[in-house]
Amino acid sequence: MLDAGGGGGAKQIGFLADTVSAGPAGAGLVASQTRFSVDPEQAQKLINGLADARDQLQVLFDTTARSVFTGPPGKDPYSESAATTIKQTAGPDPGGYSWASSKAIDALNSTIQSIQASLDTYKNQDQATADAFTGGGTQS
Repeated sequence: MLDAGGGGGAKQIGFLADTVSAGPAGAGLVASQTRFSVDPEQAQKLINGLADARDQLQVLFDTTARSVFTGPPGKDPYSESAATTIKQTAGPDPGGYSWASSKAIDALNSTIQSIQASLDTYKNQDQATADAFTGGGTQS
């Protein structure tokens, strides 16, 4: 999506990013989308940074997923309780670290795709405009 406002202002491409915010009182967190814009010349740098963050989060997710399958160190009730708490905290159920990491990875992937689509649209429109001025485009 192009941000066409502003006349002679700086070039910007707009994109939607998946975000999370506090919901109404007592409702917890709510997933939403927020509109952002970036200079087309910096868009690839942003995509690369988000991909790097996603990749690092994936490594942490994989490490955490292994800890969920770890049994208690002993047969006593405290070890059993600690292992259960670790599984709940790190696990894939809503609110667990693996669940949150998975949602964040999905949101980063979605945002990267949105930026790439906007950048591709911008480049195609920019090329079409250049072609029109050099006689390479179609004339009505």
